[in-house]
Amino acid sequence: MLISGDDTRFGTHPAWMEIDAQALRHNLKQIRKRAASNVMVIGSVKANGYGHGVLPICKILEEAGVDMLTTGSFSDARILRNEGITTPIVMLGGALPVGISELVQEKVIPTIYNIEAANAVDVAAGSMGANGKIPVFIKVDCGMGRLGISLSGAVSFIEKVSKLKNLWIQGLYTHLSFKDENGMAFAEKRLILFYDLIGELKKRGHNIPITQALASSALAVGWQDQCSAICPGHLLYGLPSIVSHLGDIDEFLPVCKNVRTRVIHLADHQNDPNLRSGGYHTERSLPKTGVVPFGLNDGNRSFSKDKKPVVLFKGQRLPVLGVSLEHLTFEMPNNVAINLGDVITIIGKSGNDCIGMEEFSSWFDSTSLETMLSLSNRMPIILRDENHNR
Repeated sequence: MLISGDDTRFGTHPAWMEIDAQALRHNLKQIRKRAASNVMVIGSVKANGYGHGVLPICKILEEAGVDMLTTGSFSDARILRNEGITTPIVMLGGALPVGISELVQEKVIPTIYNIEAANAVDVAAGSMGANGKIPVFIKVDCGMGRLGISLSGAVSFIEKVSKLKNLWIQGLYTHLSFKDENGMAFAEKRLILFYDLIGELKKRGHNIPITQALASSALAVGWQDQCSAICPGHLLYGLPSIVSHLGDIDEFLPVCKNVRTRVIHLADHQNDPNLRSGGYHTERSLPKTGVVPFGLNDGNRSFSKDKKPVVLFKGQRLPVLGVSLEHLTFEMPNNVAINLGDVITIIGKSGNDCIGMEEFSSWFDSTSLETMLSLSNRMPIILRDENHNR
């Protein structure tokens, strides 16, 4: 559910996420500044737009002029097409050859890395009587050990695919993500092999128009190359992809602005039952408790006793006592006046304080991206857009 600027509709389950459209536009501009001139930006919106909601994210990116989109979810791609998104969509690998015809019918661009998938595209295009050849992207595994045609087999594979009559190779890409110095050094060495592959293909007459190797981590450390495209993910959403000392990404803003909820229950226990007696009272040290509907089912998580998570109310930090399937219970001192229906901030700013995504994630020994994916599709999304007054 996407709502523009109004959280009062959530009376039956008052918990929601707020995303910042202007932050997303800003991040896209910052990415273009870091890239070489005339380089295409292929916005990665996999995993439901990194948990932010694929449809609102893609609407903003399309309006902002992103060149292409890429996702691994065919259901997300169909939603985008059905909702009028016309930007070219590259499907990351994930389909079996038997499913390729559906990709072709929906006019998304398949990624292929084996001859079975290539033949399936050729057959599907032929049976549909496609007007012109169907574009495909080829993925090369340059060292991640995950997905793609091997470097050693890439040239012969591409030569075979190029002879199929109903498709044409529009793009060639690889992926070498890294988080730390060791990963960075490995990626740098392996990228050279990808660039050598592009050179060899050109010598053989294969001038593939879109080539891409760099993504968020490479952009964060300031790399540029001679490829015609980049494919940022983390940086689009203001999420860190590398350890902080490797690169400065302070200019990138979090697109998930807030996760908030409202108080559904208040209790003044007055030492009945006694502190430390049982249940949540085992950990309780303050006289009052409050409950909000932000439990495991909403993407929240349990925490170990050595962690001390909090929530925010008007800039004051209130300790979390526990998380159940449906609820989060917090405690508060007598001098905090909270009423039924008051807003509690889980992630984001409240008063003069802020719980950032990284701080929240640290309570669960997790990353910012993992937190976003835990929250993905769990609650309504409110689009905050100061520029467009939505």
